[in-house]
Amino acid sequence: MLFRSLLAQHGAAVSAEFPDADGEVAARVRALVGPDIPVGMALDMHGNVSHKMIDSTTVTTIYRTNPHIDARVRARECADLIVRTVRGEIHPVQHLETPPIVINIVKQYTGEEPMASVVADAIAVEAWPGVLSTSAAEGYPYADVAEMGMAFLVVADGDRELAARGARWMAQRAWDMRHAFVGDTPTPDQAIAHAMSAARGPVVIMDVGDNIGGGGPADSTFLLDIAMRRGARDYVQTLYDPGAVKASVAAGVGATVTLDIGGHTNAMHGRPIRFTGVVRAITDGKWEDWRPTHGGQRFFDAGTMAVVEGTGNVTVVLTSNRCGNTSIEQLYSCGVRPERKQVVIAKGVVSPRPAYQPIAAEIILANTAGVTSADLDSFTYVHRRRPLYPFEGEATWPSADE
Repeated sequence: MLFRSLLAQHGAAVSAEFPDADGEVAARVRALVGPDIPVGMALDMHGNVSHKMIDSTTVTTIYRTNPHIDARVRARECADLIVRTVRGEIHPVQHLETPPIVINIVKQYTGEEPMASVVADAIAVEAWPGVLSTSAAEGYPYADVAEMGMAFLVVADGDRELAARGARWMAQRAWDMRHAFVGDTPTPDQAIAHAMSAARGPVVIMDVGDNIGGGGPADSTFLLDIAMRRGARDYVQTLYDPGAVKASVAAGVGATVTLDIGGHTNAMHGRPIRFTGVVRAITDGKWEDWRPTHGGQRFFDAGTMAVVEGTGNVTVVLTSNRCGNTSIEQLYSCGVRPERKQVVIAKGVVSPRPAYQPIAAEIILANTAGVTSADLDSFTYVHRRRPLYPFEGEATWPSADE
């Protein structure tokens, strides 16, 4: 019988009692099964990877894509390595390097630089003789913990020096390009103006400050406010607003309604916007998407949804549940064709790309305010390590005591 333990963790879980919650889980599993049972763990690329996680596991693998479309592949890789370990075919050893770099959320798309080079480096090291697996974690800058930041991991077959050399090589390459990880995102006004004037649409604007998967409330109205004041046409976005949904349902399809939509969670995400339009559709907000989606999600539930269309073909899709814009079927399921719009708002940074990139003439980011703002200096950190680039520009690596 093969004895092993496999963990599917995120890597950036935080609790008041256990800031490194994933490390605590891994350590408890290790304590339970003992030192000889192989333990594998698969992590999200946004994990703030700690030495506690790595010291408690035999093999750890981390997604290589953001948006995350390889979760199954990397989890299967972890499981395969653990099975080979149980059979005595390999003897994994791990080495983790955590240079003091925070990569801004707007620079974390692996389909372009700078992350494309980071991923390419990981793939290059994996080809070294004796290396079993390599990973590069982007980190999660909204978790105020000591291990916040990038991490580089190599699993080698019985050769600790090889694992260390590979991880340090990847980390050094990232450190040398650290200036490329600093955010440089257009303002909301700039983003809307560009999208409206573009020769061809749809221009998909990522609402960075209301990244629902990262904790955004899904009802930020900054972009809608600007678009309406600028007289935008052929525009669509979703908003979480259960009250507006109920009012639309009560009015019925075909009715004209005037609603104060969005901006109800807190002032950090804008104010409610007075919106008049015709209720075009009411749906149960449930759909299935067989296309590639961030994280591989297939079944979705946004609660009851109402489609309200205002002047200039400005369309808002109101939801009863908070639901990220990671599936284009969200709009298709209620009769909205985003490819016919000039401006499409997607709440997120990278996760909506698999859904909207196939139809987009262009994808741009908007540095909106909110709990997931790209302006990291707007947050107060208490527990993060110091110095940490780019917060402290004088940060060095390796430090003098390494």
